[in-house]
Amino acid sequence: MSRKKEAVIMGIGVLAGLALSGPAVQASTALTAALSTQPIYVDGQRASMTAYSIGGNNYVRLRDIGKAVDFGVTYDAATNSVHIDPNSPYIEEVKPPAPSTPAPSGVTEESVRAAILALRDIYPTGALYGAPYVPNDPFDRPFSNCDACAGWAMKCSDAAFGRLPYRQIPNPAWDTIRAGDLIRFDTASSGHVVVVLERTAEYIKVTESGTNNKALWGGQYFKWWLEQQPNLTLYTRYPK
Repeated sequence: MSRKKEAVIMGIGVLAGLALSGPAVQASTALTAALSTQPIYVDGQRASMTAYSIGGNNYVRLRDIGKAVDFGVTYDAATNSVHIDPNSPYIEEVKPPAPSTPAPSGVTEESVRAAILALRDIYPTGALYGAPYVPNDPFDRPFSNCDACAGWAMKCSDAAFGRLPYRQIPNPAWDTIRAGDLIRFDTASSGHVVVVLERTAEYIKVTESGTNNKALWGGQYFKWWLEQQPNLTLYTRYPK
């Protein structure tokens, strides 16, 4: 084994020990992750790794380290365990394509709302939602950009509706708005799109994102205000 591999393997062991210690586990629920902008170099060459800053430290995928340093990393699904072989070369993981399962045509507001709210556990208010959001198989997308408010809206919509197609409804009647619908409107400075969670007679409760690509939950838009905005448009995926 090369000295470089020995150093990396030793470092992984130290990090694993720290990560599994009692205080770290107890504090894990209070930690937040953000994409790190610090470059990573291996033998003086910049390595292609996605790093996350958590608690002031950079964290990268074990597979990315294995690829950069060239040692074997495998996963055993039967035992739910990861194996490192410093004497074997790195082999790219090959995953079988996921089966395409369209969302059922009988979706309900309750099932749609539950699917979107499940994202709140992963992306609470203030969390980066992983922009740009790029769906695996684009189909008749209502927006050309996949970040900011549009990316978050499509991420929520896909989580709830799968591959069901969009329908565009300009100037929608208020009582036709349902959970999971996307409401798009123009303001004096730009356009914006929100994801409906609930509609009352006076307002809609939404989840949305801004140009910072962070999820936001709990917003409200009043009926009287929305209906005054230019180009008010509804994008729905409920079957006719």
